[in-house]
Amino acid sequence: MPKIMISSSEYTLPQRMAAETVGIFFLVFVGCGTAAMTLILGKGAPRFGNVNDIGIGALGGMADWLAIGLAFAFAIMTMVYLFGHVSGCHINPGVTLGLLVHKEIPLGDALAYWVAQFVGATAGAFGIALVFGHLGWTVGGLGAAAPFPGVPLWRAGVAEGLGQFALVLGVYGLAVNRKAPSGWAGLIIALNIAGLIIVLGNVSGAAINPGRTFGPIFADWVLDGANHWASCGVYILAQAIGATAAGLLYPWIAIRTRKATGGAGGVVPAGGGTDP
Repeated sequence: MPKIMISSSEYTLPQRMAAETVGIFFLVFVGCGTAAMTLILGKGAPRFGNVNDIGIGALGGMADWLAIGLAFAFAIMTMVYLFGHVSGCHINPGVTLGLLVHKEIPLGDALAYWVAQFVGATAGAFGIALVFGHLGWTVGGLGAAAPFPGVPLWRAGVAEGLGQFALVLGVYGLAVNRKAPSGWAGLIIALNIAGLIIVLGNVSGAAINPGRTFGPIFADWVLDGANHWASCGVYILAQAIGATAAGLLYPWIAIRTRKATGGAGGVVPAGGGTDP
């Protein structure tokens, strides 16, 4: 996967926005769709978990979240290899924010990416409703993320912030850092996200993506399904904090500025200004 920030001369902004829209559409459609289908298949089935098991399907929490985490991983990995060379395949407004903090993407492009990402995520949620029918939102909730029973909203927010922090660290380490092993970014980033979903799923639903948070909640609301607006703002705020923290911390730890070898020792201009 190439360095995340793509030169605007290589692909037009509309092309990159289209890549972001399609990429996050399939992230939501496949990942959240799997979560919704898990609820549909588990409706009325006997449960075999203990009192601490508040998993969302008949198999119990860890099995459910393994399946959901891998579904997200497969979708993300595929989209990265399809569109990584076009837009960087952020497909997560938090990733775009984390990269903006270190000026890996211009502000104008970031704003355009956010529009594309939220539109694509919302379309993906409505795609689930179109394919699954009314069970998709009345039973499956379109895969919307929310705190699980007994989990206070503040603790779910902490989970979302930490998850987004770890996700953006992974993007920096594997797709921005020039010392990252070539060709592995899509796979390892996807597996990192799968692991985060498995560990955080039974706490917050593991959205760790503002677009993925908003899209299903908005579609549920439009279709008169579950109402999770109370958690939406807290989740997105926590994710923004986590993304910003990662965008500040990782470059400070692992990406050092390379000084020019000649002249007065100024910093090498953009395009050759970082040396991992």
